[in-house]
Amino acid sequence: MIIVFTFTDALEANKFEYLFKKYKGLLYFKAFEILHDQMAAEDALSETMIRVYRNIKKINDPDSPESASFLTTIVRNVSLTLLKKQKSAPELLAMEADDEPYDEQAYSFDLEATVIDTITEEKLCLALDKLDEESRNIIMLKYAHDLSHREIAELLNLTENNVTVRLHRTRKKLTDMAVKEELFA
Repeated sequence: MIIVFTFTDALEANKFEYLFKKYKGLLYFKAFEILHDQMAAEDALSETMIRVYRNIKKINDPDSPESASFLTTIVRNVSLTLLKKQKSAPELLAMEADDEPYDEQAYSFDLEATVIDTITEEKLCLALDKLDEESRNIIMLKYAHDLSHREIAELLNLTENNVTVRLHRTRKKLTDMAVKEELFA
């Protein structure tokens, strides 16, 4: 498939090209770290750049840490979605081949996970802006910077347990906001 990007002005085109050249290595590394497959990582990088193209107006300074966080969040979400698809495809084929009975527990519905998976990056950024600074920082450290609970606890002078609780509460807040404000994709 060939995708043609059209920009409203040369500044957007230059910004997109600069972002690609600057971050393609980091984004590929992040995707490969999650997917452990070269082709899948390249697919994730391509899908990430499509999403960057769609959201190019949100990136003011391509060199800022916020831009790096934004791009790594996108590639992480794309990679996790691809990984989920990879893992579910063999299971579905095995189910058809074996004709095993339906396991309700294996396919239970998780509203929080569903909401978080279906929220668009744009709407997620809007929802994050509505959070208090502490909650936003914890979510960004966890998901944009891929820090462990221990690392977050050390940075914020909290206990690991406190970080876990705050992450859970913040994810719950985001889920509630998404359901209430219909932030689904």
